[in-house]
Amino acid sequence: MDTMKHLFDVFKQSLEQDTFVKLTVSKPLRKKEGAQNVYVRLFIVEGKEVFQLKYRQETDNQYQQLSLEAAIVEIEGLLMESFRAATLFTLQEDLLVLISKKKLISYRENSPSFKNKLPEVTQES
Repeated sequence: MDTMKHLFDVFKQSLEQDTFVKLTVSKPLRKKEGAQNVYVRLFIVEGKEVFQLKYRQETDNQYQQLSLEAAIVEIEGLLMESFRAATLFTLQEDLLVLISKKKLISYRENSPSFKNKLPEVTQES
């Protein structure tokens, strides 16, 4: 079985090169249950980098703030258990990750959707 190592290598590289825009987890297994998709953005909270995961539900949104390591674990879990696709948006490329029903992972690189980073937002904890 393929691994998600490539996704997280590109993710970390985009953070190091300051080209990360956002990551979107989509295509839920069960559309009526749980989140429709999950948006991952980088915020600065009290001078520290924090990843905010926005779980977009049918009626409301839920938020979670995680460290890089915890965000990677959460994203991998979401992709293996609840969702079938993710798109990593960077200023250099968009990396699309597709997971089949048999949990085979494939990647497709596309031209970047964003020419500029999203506006920076500083959040209070």
